[in-house]
Amino acid sequence: MIDTPEIPAVFARVISDIQRSDFADVVCVIRNMDAKPPSSIQSLPRRVWKFLSSPKLRQAILYAVYVKLDEWRSYDPQLDPLKPVDCSSFLRGIPQISVFPVTSGPVHRFSEADIAQVKAADLDVIVRFGFNILKGDILGAARYGVWSYHHGDNDLYRGSPPYMWEMMEGSPRCGAVLQILTETLDGGLVIAKGQYACESAVSLFRNRLGPFWGSCYFLVWKLRELHEKGFPALRATAVPRADYGGRKALYSKSGNREMLGWMWRLLVRKLGQKRARRMLHWQTALRRNAVSSALHPASGSLDLSGFQFLKAPAGHFYADPFLFERDGRTFLFMEDYDYAAARGDLVVMDVTDGVPEQAEPCLATGSHLSYPFVFAHGGEIWMIPESMAAGEVALYRAEAFPHRWVKEKVLFSGPVVDTTVWQKDGTWYFFATLIVPGTEAVSLHLFTADSLTGDWRLHPASPLSNDVRDARGAGRLFMQDGVLYRPAQDCSGTYGRAIRLFRVDEHTPSTYAESLVMEVGPQDVPHFAGRGAEGIHTYDRAGTFEVIDAKFSLPVTEVLGG
Repeated sequence: MIDTPEIPAVFARVISDIQRSDFADVVCVIRNMDAKPPSSIQSLPRRVWKFLSSPKLRQAILYAVYVKLDEWRSYDPQLDPLKPVDCSSFLRGIPQISVFPVTSGPVHRFSEADIAQVKAADLDVIVRFGFNILKGDILGAARYGVWSYHHGDNDLYRGSPPYMWEMMEGSPRCGAVLQILTETLDGGLVIAKGQYACESAVSLFRNRLGPFWGSCYFLVWKLRELHEKGFPALRATAVPRADYGGRKALYSKSGNREMLGWMWRLLVRKLGQKRARRMLHWQTALRRNAVSSALHPASGSLDLSGFQFLKAPAGHFYADPFLFERDGRTFLFMEDYDYAAARGDLVVMDVTDGVPEQAEPCLATGSHLSYPFVFAHGGEIWMIPESMAAGEVALYRAEAFPHRWVKEKVLFSGPVVDTTVWQKDGTWYFFATLIVPGTEAVSLHLFTADSLTGDWRLHPASPLSNDVRDARGAGRLFMQDGVLYRPAQDCSGTYGRAIRLFRVDEHTPSTYAESLVMEVGPQDVPHFAGRGAEGIHTYDRAGTFEVIDAKFSLPVTEVLGG
């Protein structure tokens, strides 16, 4: 369902994805013939006069000015999800049903004749990319209903404009859903939902990139699920309905008074940041000879006392720590990030007898590396670091442990971070977080392989998460008291805000299930130089050693020197 052949870029991508699939086809276009084509848009003088002569529009003049300034400052045509794209070329030859909807306020209904045409097309799904609020028999004209995106968290933000109020109210995240429409506004069956980071405190353009682009694959994902498993399975995995918790029953464009209040708060915050001259800085901390684990997920208790922070060279930070035991020695692998070079390399320390003065180089490729996941298999020692800057997931083998590594194979190509591996009953499980380039939208996917170097297969349960609160890895999976746990990063509000620990309830080549059991937040981290932490995003253990990393707000001169 479209208004005109020019549709937002994000929906053009969805149509293209459907046409490239091997399980779905676009067989009909339902066109709103009442919609005005772009050429009918009024001239600038007429638009200005209409704006100035309308009291309602004048009340939103600051919002209109802000949007123009934000686009001037932040706009990128390659990333804009709402940029009009002419779809005439790839919709050519597809039958069209021309509809003059029956309009009542913001609602569109279809005439009996138009309903008959739609039903004659024998459609499985109608996808709404145009028209107004739909009511009436059109909602049942396809076998599995009318599917529609809602850009906003339907439990917290109903109305418009998408992702503006999340920013103004200081929400740490924003949502997007795919729903099957019903007569009840915002009361449809939600078959897919994502939670994304609010990327900016000031830019609407930046804030909408993640949820728009991050959710655009929802439709193809759910069409595949419908094709392979049927509608009962689709309904069974629907998102449970929650009570609406928004501050407003229905959001609309913010008025001048609301915009002034928000802009004043932004100005005060900016002036405070300039005066403070501080920056967020990661620190790695080690605990040796631990009598018991720092984390007790079965009871939900934790104890991070006794961790000692390591000192990185001036202008650097240590993060993403992993531990590995070999021949009675314990080695600590970390990302060594150089602020001047804006790049991370990998370093290693032998911490068995204490912490040495300086870490030693381990792996450098000329592009950013982090998350050095080190493990043993088949008499060899392996590493899968994060190498998204190179566009790959690469497997390295220790040629002279722990300092020299050779690339054995590229396991996967694409924008992937935090690849974490687990093996069970001869099957290899690869937990990989995919990032939409140019945004902070993340989704956790599970892949399997028959061997460490075997071809990856997408697990039937994928994606495991479209939620910024748990879609990134926070260290290796570990067993405790016979139970397997998966650490995940909570990046809502700020990158690496907290660690969420999930109990893995089931994992086979065809099934996966997990349950949240506890959270480790910055308030749980020991103070560094008298300062409280502002985030924690990695945990690992080996023998009686445990390691974490945490970030602190420190004076710039203390971090960079000088």
